[in-house]
Amino acid sequence: MNAIRTTMTVALAAVVLIGTGGVAASPGAAPDDAGPPSDLPEPVPGFVGDILGSVNDFLSGAVDDLGATVSGIAGDAGEANTRVAEGGV
Repeated sequence: MNAIRTTMTVALAAVVLIGTGGVAASPGAAPDDAGPPSDLPEPVPGFVGDILGSVNDFLSGAVDDLGATVSGIAGDAGEANTRVAEGGV
């Protein structure tokens, strides 16, 4: 059971990192491209911390349905991001 939780945590963290642009794979990059990028990504949105917190809550047993919890957080954040993009609050 613990292995399943660990696997789910790693998979969720990978999805969050990839979804927010935190991971950029570039297989076959030229040696001249080595080193840190010249333009760094924006800080992670605030809801990512909430998602990671809910994963910890799930692992401690405080949350039973991780999927519903993450969907609720990501759904709320998505709606807020749409309102901001459209000029609303």
